[in-house]
Amino acid sequence: MPQNLKLRRRSWVPPGIIPVMVLLLMIVAWFAFPLTFVRGVLVGFAAALALVLGGIFFASRKVRTMLGTRLAPPPLPHGRWDYAMTAEDLEGVITDFSQFAGEVLVLNFWATSCAPCMAEMPSLARLRDATADIPVRVACVTAEPADVVRRFARRHQLDAPVFILSHRVPEVFATRAIPATYVVDTQGNIALRHVGAAEWDAPSVLSFIRGLAAVPADAEGLSN
Repeated sequence: MPQNLKLRRRSWVPPGIIPVMVLLLMIVAWFAFPLTFVRGVLVGFAAALALVLGGIFFASRKVRTMLGTRLAPPPLPHGRWDYAMTAEDLEGVITDFSQFAGEVLVLNFWATSCAPCMAEMPSLARLRDATADIPVRVACVTAEPADVVRRFARRHQLDAPVFILSHRVPEVFATRAIPATYVVDTQGNIALRHVGAAEWDAPSVLSFIRGLAAVPADAEGLSN
């Protein structure tokens, strides 16, 4: 199991949108208020904004580096599941997750109100397609009301495999934030835990999951 697995974090906000909006507002204010005092304040604000954004940029690079190095399999005892969970799919068919024992299970917890969840869901659908030839299952699980989830799935034409829980999330998967994704190996061990959106069809992830399924394959060409 590779210890250097890194997940590319999926962003659901266009990069640079906030600084661009602030810059546009400052340009409008420059022409709307020609007073020397007002323009002096705007220049000072622009300089302060540039310093703040520069600091945020360098700090965020350091944080991303730190997070990347921590995306390794979690230590025990975080990690074993007895498959005690049932849920229904969008057609109302009840699924007992014990049927996935012996397979690699990518278990994603999400909600209809979660923008990062929606941002990463297409990559989960692509992960499912890219591993269709091996014993790997992908399940996007939510505990919201079934009618709400079904309307949402129809409206957004969700392609990922969605399941609806009728009970509480198992304690081993308890988390304070979503999306939260767990990769369960063929023995029921939680081989990877990740909170936040990510590119789940990245070559490194596909290689990692294929390794868990004990199916050797070249990661190149598995993901666009």
